[in-house]
Amino acid sequence: MPTRRAARPSGVACGRSRPAVRRHHPPAIPVTTEDDVQILFCKWEEVSLRALLNRGARVHLVLDAFDLDHARPDPELLGRMAAVWRVSHFDSIDELSAVAADLLVSGVHIDRIASFTEFSQFGAGLLAELLGLDDTSPRLALHARDKRMMKIKAKAAGWRHARFAGVSRHDQRPDPATLAETVGFPMVAKPVNGMGSLSTTLVRDADGLEALLKQPAFAPELHSRQLVLEEHISGSEYHVDAVWRRGKPWQLHISRYLRPRIEAVDPGHDNGSLIVPREDDPELYAYVEDRHVALNAELGFDTGVTHLELFRTGSDEIYFSEIATRLAGANVPEAIGAYCGVNLREAWVHELCGGSPESLEYTGPPFRYVGWINLAPAGDGVISGMPSKEALAADPNILDWTFLHDVGDQVELAHPSVWCLLLVIGADTMEDFHAAVARIEREHPLSVAGIDTNGGS
Repeated sequence: MPTRRAARPSGVACGRSRPAVRRHHPPAIPVTTEDDVQILFCKWEEVSLRALLNRGARVHLVLDAFDLDHARPDPELLGRMAAVWRVSHFDSIDELSAVAADLLVSGVHIDRIASFTEFSQFGAGLLAELLGLDDTSPRLALHARDKRMMKIKAKAAGWRHARFAGVSRHDQRPDPATLAETVGFPMVAKPVNGMGSLSTTLVRDADGLEALLKQPAFAPELHSRQLVLEEHISGSEYHVDAVWRRGKPWQLHISRYLRPRIEAVDPGHDNGSLIVPREDDPELYAYVEDRHVALNAELGFDTGVTHLELFRTGSDEIYFSEIATRLAGANVPEAIGAYCGVNLREAWVHELCGGSPESLEYTGPPFRYVGWINLAPAGDGVISGMPSKEALAADPNILDWTFLHDVGDQVELAHPSVWCLLLVIGADTMEDFHAAVARIEREHPLSVAGIDTNGGS
């Protein structure tokens, strides 16, 4: 088995994407000159934007207030954009309509729209409608954002899904007894248009349901105040990540979360996933691919990138959970890149720019089992210590890393998707992979002032 360094091209230095983000992996997409493909990109994502510009795309960028206030966009990179707009948020119809009017009045013909996050999906759908593009639409955004609608579409495509009930009407007080009878305990409460595990809670009994209905908690990023209550499905949770063109997948990978997301209460422990080799479970891949294609058709989607989640019970039943028409988060793209030689983000950018799947150069994995994890401190506070790049490079199981925070940063571990230090790791057996996760969490701790690495005060 080749060593981890087989996954890293030689002679490439570590990159730096922004002051607080450091990635140890080179962009694998070659610098090319596409014939002025015009991309309208929603939200700030430096790695994807650089990759698009390196291919010669003319990028028209729409940022929201959060991007400018928190993401610290690189001024040099902003200067390379064909145009940059600022909107307060991507649910602002009047501001986004003005962006569309700017493009139409100036005579710019946009070829593709790329929407990076869940929070820009509705806005991207509106822009596509106004500009006459078919990348997305308000209807597709509804189908792939609302947790209720996506389950209806999944059922039509042949998937099982959890029982669910909505809590949405302002003029009706929800009846806890009816909800409990419909969904059952335990149940999972989610915002209908949420993101990941943001504002998601496990409700175990009637008292918990009463408390939730009296005072539901929504993160400030969420504009909708509607809830969906879902039957809790016990078993393993997976995510499926794919790039598509005209209904056919360029690449599709299934990964198993180290623990179900609802159980990942500690952002720095068992917070990641492991790619399932196709040869380990060909039946799962066949089942998922067949129903994913059918689901795409029901959603009205055929080209772009998707992130789907599912559950597999102890009796081997598959339940659809959620789908998003956006790139996977955390270090999922980097883990896929280490595993097969083509980063999911790179494949997405390649498709956006009109490339062909045949021109992507895939390689074998450096280890049979490759995945990613997040390292985080034991509690909230100011980061006082982090692993060095030298220590990470010397670790035999670490393939790649991305620093999202530095020493001196304030962190609040409000939910599992608070990314601090993302690692791609590999091992020759599944047992060795899980052992490596435990060892790496122990040997490469992050600390905050006043809290030791074991969580004590």
